[in-house]
Amino acid sequence: MTDRLQLLQRRLDQLGRMRGYLQYSLQQVNLLLPITDWKALTAENHQALAAFRVRFSEFQEHVGKAMRAVAIEEEQDVEPFTGVLLYMEKLQVIDSAEAWKQLRALRNAINHEYEENPVRLAEFFQTVAESIPDLLDWNERLRLFCKKNYGLT
Repeated sequence: MTDRLQLLQRRLDQLGRMRGYLQYSLQQVNLLLPITDWKALTAENHQALAAFRVRFSEFQEHVGKAMRAVAIEEEQDVEPFTGVLLYMEKLQVIDSAEAWKQLRALRNAINHEYEENPVRLAEFFQTVAESIPDLLDWNERLRLFCKKNYGLT
């Protein structure tokens, strides 16, 4: 196995662990949604939201890194990242480059506007929670591609 494939395998293994944590956080956050009164949330609720935000962000970032690693292995252009996304769309790993970009924009927004506008923040958490099934599906499609084409698990 090449060094690049070993690195990709490590990324996939890490994503497998992260996936479970993200799913747990999603379960916790779904109990709070929709958020209508931030003052009614307990410290534990805020901790669950913070963990969910971080886990979503890190998972999305790591899926992107794994997609880049596949593109490199397939000798595709990886700069700009749109090239990776278009290739992943061609492989049917993601539904569309635009869908990935929207998810990335959501990730950026929830990280940079975290405490500014409570109504908007509640909408962000709702939208992120609704997007998790797609993100998990894309991760699974990527894993299956790697299993089929490289023998990775």
